[in-house]
Amino acid sequence: MDAPAGRDHDARMENHLLPGERVLWEGRPLHHRLLRRTDALLIPFSLVWFGFVVFWETGVLADGAPMFFVLWGALFLLAGLYFLAGRFVVRAVASRRTRYTITDSRVLIHGGRSGNQLTTEYLRALPPPVITERSDGSGSLAFGAFPGVTDVFTRGSRAGWRAWSAEPSPTLVFWNIADVRRARDFAAHVQRQPGQAGR
Repeated sequence: MDAPAGRDHDARMENHLLPGERVLWEGRPLHHRLLRRTDALLIPFSLVWFGFVVFWETGVLADGAPMFFVLWGALFLLAGLYFLAGRFVVRAVASRRTRYTITDSRVLIHGGRSGNQLTTEYLRALPPPVITERSDGSGSLAFGAFPGVTDVFTRGSRAGWRAWSAEPSPTLVFWNIADVRRARDFAAHVQRQPGQAGR
């Protein structure tokens, strides 16, 4: 089961392929959704955080507190602005620079703010692929399950600040890709082949 990489092929990907590894599928997000399920928890938290910090900083300034307390509050204020709005800017930039690849042994995700951050896993080491699909055939693909609200406490705690702009998830996700069933079929085909998890 093979197919050309297609018009989305990125020559930079060649530098990340293993000897003899073949690209089966490549794609990128069609839509850049800024809101995700984990935001059901993160948005209320960021509003409470920002409101408390504004209240605290206003009180410090009104009381004429030492400059140390003013600067200390300003740091938390900047963090609150990032939680409230800045992380969505980072997420939008990262989404537009994201590229997904399925090879005959691995999945690779190029992303991050620069588009050069690489995440990769051997397909046979991942759970089976699952998808959500729209009427036009586009959708998202995850391995095992899509991230839920509680994942912000698990992976989010290990990912640090990145968890606020990226999707906290225990596995890889291809968000909003065209012909999501085709990508799933390539991944499932590789997983069904006999062999070890890695080469």
